[in-house]
Amino acid sequence: MLHHSFRLHLMAQNYAVLVTSLLSFTANKCSFSSFLRLIGVFMGGFYYLCGKKKGRVMNNQTIETLTIEEIRNRLSVHIAEPDMPITEDGFTMLYNGRNTFGLAVVAHCPYRLPGIRIGLLKKGEIKATLNLLERSAQSGTLGYFCDGTIFQFDQIPLESEVEGVVIEPWLMDELFPQGVPTMFNGQVKDALMSANDRDIAKVESLYESLMLVLKDKPYNRQAALAIITALCYVYNECYVRAAEHPAESPSRQRVVFDRFIALVNEHAKSEHNLAFYADKLCLSQRYLSRVVWQTSGVYAKEWIDRAVITEAKVMLRHGELTVAAISEALNFPNPSFFNKYFKRQTGQTPLAFRNG
Repeated sequence: MLHHSFRLHLMAQNYAVLVTSLLSFTANKCSFSSFLRLIGVFMGGFYYLCGKKKGRVMNNQTIETLTIEEIRNRLSVHIAEPDMPITEDGFTMLYNGRNTFGLAVVAHCPYRLPGIRIGLLKKGEIKATLNLLERSAQSGTLGYFCDGTIFQFDQIPLESEVEGVVIEPWLMDELFPQGVPTMFNGQVKDALMSANDRDIAKVESLYESLMLVLKDKPYNRQAALAIITALCYVYNECYVRAAEHPAESPSRQRVVFDRFIALVNEHAKSEHNLAFYADKLCLSQRYLSRVVWQTSGVYAKEWIDRAVITEAKVMLRHGELTVAAISEALNFPNPSFFNKYFKRQTGQTPLAFRNG
C-alpha cells in the first residue's frame, strides 16, 4: 500500500489537475469528450488513492528503490499509455514528460534511484537534494545521476517538463566497448550542467530522433543504441568542458570537502565515525572538521549523521525490513542504540517515522 502521505499528495495533485483542466475547458472551449477523459483520469487516480483501483489488489508491498516499473505504476493513473516512458531491453526513454516526477514521488521524501540517468529540464525549476547536497536546476539544465543516487525533491512545480533516458549499468559495456566516457566511469556521482543553446539543440534533436526510432515497431535497436551513445558523448562533452573551465578554480579546502562528501555517500551506511573518513583522506580529524565547517557551515559529523539518517529513512519509508534488521544493516550495535540515535537526530522514533 502506498504510504498515507503519498496518497494525500497525489490526491492534492489530482484536484489541482482537475481545477486547471476546468479553467482550460472554460477558456479554450476544448471538446467535451476531451474534458470527460480528464474527469476519467481524475477519478481513476481517486480510486487508486483509496486502494480501490479495479483489477489491482492493494497490499503492503513497497520498495526501497524507485524503479522504472514502480514509476510506470504510479503514472498509469495519470498518463495515457502513449505518453508513458518507453522501456526496452537495457534502457527507458522519457519524452516530453510533464510533471512526471511530481506525479511519481513525494516531496521531502528520499528515494534511491537505480540505473544511470541523463536528462534535460525543458521547463520549470526544480530544487532537490542529491547525495546529501542541496541543488537547484532551471530550464536548460542537463542532469546526470549515477546508479544508486539518493534523491529527494524539495520543490516540484506543476509546470515542470523533462525528457531523458535511464540506462541499465550493464548496457554501458555494450555502448562503449573501448571504455566509458569520463562522466560515466563511476567517479562522478551526479552533475547538473547549464547548457548553451547549441548543446540544448543537439540534445533535443537526439531525444527526438530516439523517440522516432522507438515509435517504429519493431524498433531498430542498433539505431536506438547509437543515439543513446551519442547522447552520452554530448553530456560528457558538457561535463568535461565545465570541469576544465570552471567559473572559479576550487580551493584546496573545497577539494577536501568534495572528497569527504563523496566518501560519506559511499561509506556512511556502515561507517559512522569521523576517524574513518579522516584516515581515508590522510588528514587529522581536527583539520578535516575545520575544513568541512569552513567550507559548508556544517560540522563533519553532522554530514555523516545526515547520510545515515537518509539511508534509514529510505529503508523505513520504502522497505519492508524490521527496525531491528535496519539497525543491523546500518551497522549499529543493537536496535536500542539505533532507536535512540534516530530519535535524537529526527525527534521521533523509527516506528513513528514509518507510520507517520
